[in-house]
Amino acid sequence: MNKNVVDLDDQMLADFRDEANDIINSIDVHLQNARGKSDPVHLTAIQREVFNLRYKGKSVAAPLINLTSHRLADYVTTCKELNEGSIEDIQAFVDKIQSLLEGDMTAGGTDTAEFVRELPSKRAPDIDPNWLKKANVEALLVIPQRSMATILERELAACGYRSSVTQTSFEAIELAVRTRPDFIIVAKTIDELSGVDLANALQAMPKTRAIPTAVLTSDAPNHPSLQDLPCRTAIIRKGNAFGEDLAEALARFNIT
Repeated sequence: MNKNVVDLDDQMLADFRDEANDIINSIDVHLQNARGKSDPVHLTAIQREVFNLRYKGKSVAAPLINLTSHRLADYVTTCKELNEGSIEDIQAFVDKIQSLLEGDMTAGGTDTAEFVRELPSKRAPDIDPNWLKKANVEALLVIPQRSMATILERELAACGYRSSVTQTSFEAIELAVRTRPDFIIVAKTIDELSGVDLANALQAMPKTRAIPTAVLTSDAPNHPSLQDLPCRTAIIRKGNAFGEDLAEALARFNIT
């Protein structure tokens, strides 16, 4: 490889390390302020900093930091307030990112699937996050609509399952490969790739072929738009059939 390219990559990584450290320090300050006084402005500031970190991380080869910042962004997006539990969870994310910034950011030899399962679970009302961690069943939701994703997450949390959300099909492929979830639920309509396209892509790759996948749709199972689904793909219909279809899919996947 051209030495100038290597030098540029190293410089970009060094610049990212400096910028990420500044962001993490800022989040740390907001967390400390939130411990002293509960104020929505602290949560808003943390959310802004986390998404800034995610944006900057996409330009460099720092997979563990990017996975952690994705989980942290997913967490703070659904976080309603900075109470004692959420502050401790966000602090755990911050500490993990800080330790990565101080070490090897390229994640050589690290089992990324095991790594992400050690991160804090999103908190759902009346559900103990320690229970979700103990169950150790992980779902990846590829749902562009945040409201629909929240409904699905709540249903899965009630079963003791952890979940992470992405709104894009291309990020879903990366997350499926790196995090190896126990099952994946994709919306029929996503972006440039539909849920049918994504299900076929996951089915075609040896690394993701064995991961059970379901498509969330408003259409009937025999609708022409679903005819190209891989035969092992489950269908979860929105509306009155939602709960029954979800339970049937989980049973079919042998998710207990």
